[in-house]
Amino acid sequence: MSNILRPHKTEGYEEYKKLRYIEFLNELGTGICFDNDTWVCDKRIRSFAEDPNIVSIYFSSMPDDYRTIAKYFAIIRMMNGKSVRGIRANVLDLAVFFRSLPKNIKLSEINMTTATEYKAFLDQAYYTETSRYSRWSVVSIFLKTMNGWEGEHFKNPFADNPYDSHLKLDYKYIPEAVANQLDSVFMKEEIDLPVKCIYWILRLIPSRISEVRGMKIDCLKPYNGHFCLFIPTWKQNGGNKEPIQRVIHIENTGIGEYLIGLIREQQALAKSLQPFMGDNKKDALFTYQRKQTLKNSNVRSIDRCYTVQWGYVSDNFKRISEKYNIRDENGEIYHLTSHQFRHNGITDRLEAGFTLPQIADMTGHHGDAMLFGSYAHLDLKPKMLVQKQKYVLNEQENSENTYVMFGGRILNIEEQLEKRLLKNIRAHRVRGGICGDITGCKSDMWNCLDCKHFIPDREQLPYFREQVLSWKTKAEKFKDYPMIKTNALRNAELFEKVVKKLMEGDYHA
Repeated sequence: MSNILRPHKTEGYEEYKKLRYIEFLNELGTGICFDNDTWVCDKRIRSFAEDPNIVSIYFSSMPDDYRTIAKYFAIIRMMNGKSVRGIRANVLDLAVFFRSLPKNIKLSEINMTTATEYKAFLDQAYYTETSRYSRWSVVSIFLKTMNGWEGEHFKNPFADNPYDSHLKLDYKYIPEAVANQLDSVFMKEEIDLPVKCIYWILRLIPSRISEVRGMKIDCLKPYNGHFCLFIPTWKQNGGNKEPIQRVIHIENTGIGEYLIGLIREQQALAKSLQPFMGDNKKDALFTYQRKQTLKNSNVRSIDRCYTVQWGYVSDNFKRISEKYNIRDENGEIYHLTSHQFRHNGITDRLEAGFTLPQIADMTGHHGDAMLFGSYAHLDLKPKMLVQKQKYVLNEQENSENTYVMFGGRILNIEEQLEKRLLKNIRAHRVRGGICGDITGCKSDMWNCLDCKHFIPDREQLPYFREQVLSWKTKAEKFKDYPMIKTNALRNAELFEKVVKKLMEGDYHA
């Protein structure tokens, strides 16, 4: 059997591999020394939009007693494919844990009492729920990975995380009244072009600021009567330096036309500044020339040119909110962050009737759980939900169609019926049918098959039969691997249940 089919063994700490671990540093950066407390992983810089500080790992905050083991942990995690940025955060989170430990405690002495005391510490500190989750989680990963260090056995009382990683934080959604103020301001001519262009890309296309900053000059192309915008993403590309390109189709009308105009202006500015850019900063769309305000209030440009960094965007958002008096419902100056646009973009598109798969294609997410679990703030729009529900129910009452739409009934979905179903904001198209109520769901396809809200499409019967055969074949192929075999048989059983219901006629025609 080939290596591809063998179960993968995750790299963990092994004493005899110490030299190999240290040699791995050569793949991360030029001139990294294990004994140094700062590792600049310049070989992992992904685009011109990134600064060496972004890919630097700092161990100076780590207590001396744990610094060496923390360095080996960082290397092993990166050998397993974890990004430098993720390790940077892991090291900082670990330092918080180690500083909270009693003096002279050995790692082999960590027990349930240690975990209880650390939870009390996190609960009392001014951390967000997601920060508490990550600080707890990294301790569990550390103890599991480094078990066996200096021949000692580590218990892992941190295996069960008491915090929620996908807690929905409604303050991250920009209220409509604030959004209207911002939209009006960012239409003004006096707003600097790079900031204005970034604002409207974030506002109209749910994106991460790192993705927008990584866009190239040649990012906008005409296609079949409209335009395609190419936005790179590294979040879910397997840790590779080369990004996945998201392709966004934009009609050259209305607000789309306005955005295209801004991008073209920024393209012209970036091209004019190319002669002043360093070789590693060439082709960046978001390039700008620094300006200086003189005592007589005149503004002059400084020769040095830069690519847009996160701090530039953040500082400008803050300055603009203060200058133009953007206030929230409590009369406070609104603190705008680039990531809030992602929450608004996803929520507003759900409200407008986009399906989760359509939104996932736009945002670059793999799956629906994160979208609905963290980004969809539909709880802030109760009137809209009630209105949508009433619309669907009234249409059902006035329709001659006798289909039962929800409650787990199996439907032979026709186009007209499907359109009515999907008008309900809680209903979304999933593979093989429709989910009647996806609110709060953090599931995957396998759980959908066994869910009371899943409404299979009778026309997809060949697909379901094909899946039964496929998973049974996989179970036979991997019969020597109990875990894989059991999982394959379970999937086959789920698809078989759907086939059986469809064949037995448990639907209304």
